Amino acid sequence: MLPAIKLKTKLQLSFLFIGFISILITGWQAYESAKSSLESVTFQRLTALRESRRRQIEYYFARVQTDIISYSGDRTIADAARDLTALFPPALREAGSAAELLDAVRQPGTSGGGLQTRRYIETLRSYDDQIEQWRKIQGYYDVFIIDAVSGAIVYSARREGDFASSLTNGPYAATNLAEVFRLVSPELSASAARFVDFEPYAPSGNAPASFVAYPVHGAVGVKAVLALQLSIDDINSLMTESNVRRDGMGASGETYIVGTDYRMRNDSRFFIEHPAEYYAMLRRIGTDANIIGIIRKNNTSVLLQDVRTDATKAALRGITDTRIVTDYRGVRVLSSFTPLSLPDLHWVMLSEIDETEAFRSVYELRERLILVGLVILLFAVSLGMVIAQTVTKPILSLAETAARFGRGDLAQRAVPGSNDEIGTLARTFNTMAEEVQTRTDQLESEIAVRTRAEQELTRSQEELRNLSMHLQSVREAERKGFAREIHDELGQRLTTMKLQVSLLLEDVRAGERIAAEKLDTTIGDIDATIQAVKRLISELRPGLLDDLGLTAAIEWQAEEFERRSGIHCELSISPHDIALDQDRSTAVFRIFQETLTNVARHSGASGVTVFLTDNGDEIELVISDDGRGITQDEIDDSRSFGLIGIRERALVLRGTAVFLGKAGEGTVVSVHIPKD
Repeated sequence: MLPAIKLKTKLQLSFLFIGFISILITGWQAYESAKSSLESVTFQRLTALRESRRRQIEYYFARVQTDIISYSGDRTIADAARDLTALFPPALREAGSAAELLDAVRQPGTSGGGLQTRRYIETLRSYDDQIEQWRKIQGYYDVFIIDAVSGAIVYSARREGDFASSLTNGPYAATNLAEVFRLVSPELSASAARFVDFEPYAPSGNAPASFVAYPVHGAVGVKAVLALQLSIDDINSLMTESNVRRDGMGASGETYIVGTDYRMRNDSRFFIEHPAEYYAMLRRIGTDANIIGIIRKNNTSVLLQDVRTDATKAALRGITDTRIVTDYRGVRVLSSFTPLSLPDLHWVMLSEIDETEAFRSVYELRERLILVGLVILLFAVSLGMVIAQTVTKPILSLAETAARFGRGDLAQRAVPGSNDEIGTLARTFNTMAEEVQTRTDQLESEIAVRTRAEQELTRSQEELRNLSMHLQSVREAERKGFAREIHDELGQRLTTMKLQVSLLLEDVRAGERIAAEKLDTTIGDIDATIQAVKRLISELRPGLLDDLGLTAAIEWQAEEFERRSGIHCELSISPHDIALDQDRSTAVFRIFQETLTNVARHSGASGVTVFLTDNGDEIELVISDDGRGITQDEIDDSRSFGLIGIRERALVLRGTAVFLGKAGEGTVVSVHIPKD
């Protein structure tokens, strides 16, 4: 049960609660409104930055496509493709490397092949100036001319390990350069350039490399492919070299590209700006140690940083949206994502900023609201204490007066201190107190009269009960004396009479037959009279009760009842010898006798079960029959003298008698009489 709360405390808690709820609702609305607005503004800024970067990337690839298509028709490329495919050493068309080609140049030999090699090298160098100048201006990592028939790289501006090798059966036939070559070579009349995604490229030191290829036009009968190697530095320069803080990305914002393998296509901002913290983050999220080692060795996170987030998955499914998600660092971020429209490349772009940074001003607002709320709550508590003291002081005074009045000091009266509701309550209390005092005086007078009447009634009941007990004792004594007198006087005289008649009968038998028969009849009448006298003596006071005790008297009475009524009586006495004083033995026997009389007269039973038990501190008598069952009306009937007698006999000895009946199932009489 909850403890009682005082009114003063309730008022203080009410002010506190009202203030708290008001602050909570107002603060929460302000916080949520500010957060929603800031979230919307942040997403707009992220989306604007994402779109700016998207346009730059898409423009970059469109420019690359325009460059290769335009340059593949340039006279210089057409001539170089024609001359170099014709002069490329035949021995290297099947399989070869730049090292073998250079060896042949240094040791020209005397065969026709040696002369062709020297002419090839001279021709190669003659095109370097123009092609290299164009490559540097456009910013491509390398420029390739590939024989479309043999797959041999007949020209490479940088002369790396892939130079002069075959893309069909050489050591780099499984690279993405070979892949883009195979996309273009069957369709030399294609009108669109083909791209392949970034992959680690061994000839360039396993640096990420992407390639674009297009058939060479402008040289009749020449089947060659122009390929450009794109450096990841170009993508990085577009995505991360700009001032991200100036772009509104703060300390944690970044924009990055992800491919279908869920790997980055540009370096993470955190890798560039804070490499030590970046490596610690990789270890914290459980990145494989080998991957971390490769990132350290190659000094790039491109194609190594896994970005398997909800935003990436949604963007790769073609969805453009803004959401709050967990990024690849395990940090909650605001993310704006979209697929990129690039030829042959399925990339997505994401612009993200940490939630904590994006909502920093909102969090600061929340802290200020909490501080202001605490100040307001403190003021509300103080105001509540003052008002509670003002309100509760007269109430406490009235309560104290009422308490004294309740303890019996009916002269107590309240002092109306004001004309408000509390003053009205005090005046009402005084009116009530006057009325209560008047009624109390009247009631006390009535109670005194009733108390005297109850005492008289109790004394009368006690006198009647004592009289009833005395009468029962007297009646039992009279029965006992009467039975003794009948036994001593009438019984002895009848016995003497029978003896004299018997002697007379013996004298007469020898004489007259008729006189003998009359004497026989007289002896029979005398025997019947003796039996009737014995029965009257037993009914008045069975001698067994005085001579052998309660148990023997009960057993005898049960046998007599069964013999006279024909109702089977099953008796159980525990223990077998129950010793009681004369009054209790007589009461139990008379109750038992009266109950059997009622069973024989009213129940219509065929059997009776009797349990007489000594429970130590009381005697329990339970009598049940299988008759029609006594009704409640019969139990409550004031003319049921037998039941009344049973109750009174038990009540005189401070016992109880209970009657229970159920229609068709019989009646149970349960009597309990204390032994003391």
